[in-house]
Amino acid sequence: MQESNAPVTPEASKAPARSWSTRGRIMGVPVSMIAIWAALFVAASAIPALPVPGMSGMITVNALLTGISGMILGPAAAIANAAGSIIAMILFPFGFSLGPLGWLTATAGGLVSGLLFTNRWKLAGLVELVVLAAWFANPRSWQPFMWTVPLPYSAITVLVIFIKPLREWARNKILTLDKVWMWVGVFLMVSASHSAEYLTTNSMVNWMFHLSWQYWVPTLPYWIGVDTIIIVLATAVGVGVMTGLRRAHLPQVADSMEK
Repeated sequence: MQESNAPVTPEASKAPARSWSTRGRIMGVPVSMIAIWAALFVAASAIPALPVPGMSGMITVNALLTGISGMILGPAAAIANAAGSIIAMILFPFGFSLGPLGWLTATAGGLVSGLLFTNRWKLAGLVELVVLAAWFANPRSWQPFMWTVPLPYSAITVLVIFIKPLREWARNKILTLDKVWMWVGVFLMVSASHSAEYLTTNSMVNWMFHLSWQYWVPTLPYWIGVDTIIIVLATAVGVGVMTGLRRAHLPQVADSMEK
């Protein structure tokens, strides 16, 4: 067998680029990635929640995954989160206080941030407005100061969605892995995700348990503190995961987007 003495050029030695045109994809994301993320969500649901002293607030690992899911999977995060939540509810029903509809919360979070991150901002805005409408459609939401309950993170989310320079700036800093400003971009995307999840949860709780302003308004500072901790932790996890995926040349929805 004769060996070739032709020199190896730098171009020939490069690994072939990943192609996003292969089969088995949903919304541009490999089905395998969606399945892996759903499995991670189920595994995270088995990890005991960390209680926050003062009331019934909890920090859960699956809440952190929900916060960053849209930046990893795009809108397909809604499918992965829904599948993971449903399976987790069957395996660990004690961890879901909202009953069989508990899967809607993580689904909403992944959908809004996934749509926003992939620049489908009109759909993201529509979903966010529907979630807000579900809160204000409840007659109890018109009690004194109940309008403040969805305000903290919904205000940030609405600004990011509908102010084009802010939206594009945040996406660009994440896509380019800016060492400094990426943290702010991820924080804004996680805030959008958690806003949708947070408000979906609160709307469902309000419709199911008919809570009045005496519960919501005095406890609002406590819940703002709990949610801020979750958003900050998810931001740190999100920066690490997205940077790690890029360096390891593993697929994520950002690979198919313009930098």
